Amino acid sequence: MKNFYAFACFAFILIHSSSCKKEISSTSTFDYSNFTVTDSSCLYVANVDSTDWTYDASWTTAETALLNFNDTISTLDSTAGYVQVSASCSNPSAGLFIMGTDVEKACSMKIAVVNNKLEVIHYRTAKLTGGPMMHFFDFQYTGSFHKNENYRMYYGFYTSKDSLYYKGHGDFRIE
Repeated sequence: MKNFYAFACFAFILIHSSSCKKEISSTSTFDYSNFTVTDSSCLYVANVDSTDWTYDASWTTAETALLNFNDTISTLDSTAGYVQVSASCSNPSAGLFIMGTDVEKACSMKIAVVNNKLEVIHYRTAKLTGGPMMHFFDFQYTGSFHKNENYRMYYGFYTSKDSLYYKGHGDFRIE
């Protein structure tokens, strides 16, 4: 009987300790320090980050949730076409950025800009009708953006059926 109580006590401790989950701290930070450096002509100057401004094959649940906001944009194309996204320029900058897109078919684009705690500090939607388009961002006088900090822009392209078919991110720095 002694052995049974010792075994039961040991099993209880083992089960209890293995069932404890480590929580992710709300103060966790993400590293956006590796970004593509561009000049005012949008030419790559240095530090090309191959994961920036391209297609992301997979996102975490938290990243996917960043673009789950409602919009009122409607498009007619229900099929996906090609998408090209250019790096923001100039990067770094004082807060003025240009990002280029080129899409084959009409679609909607959602953007969420986050800080290194994955908190959304800017979002926008746009209706794209096909062809190249420049998107301008002015974060110079917005209190959410701070000098000498890096940020990440998540973007997604959607068909008229609100189906996400192209997603990605790009990092930028405000100096």
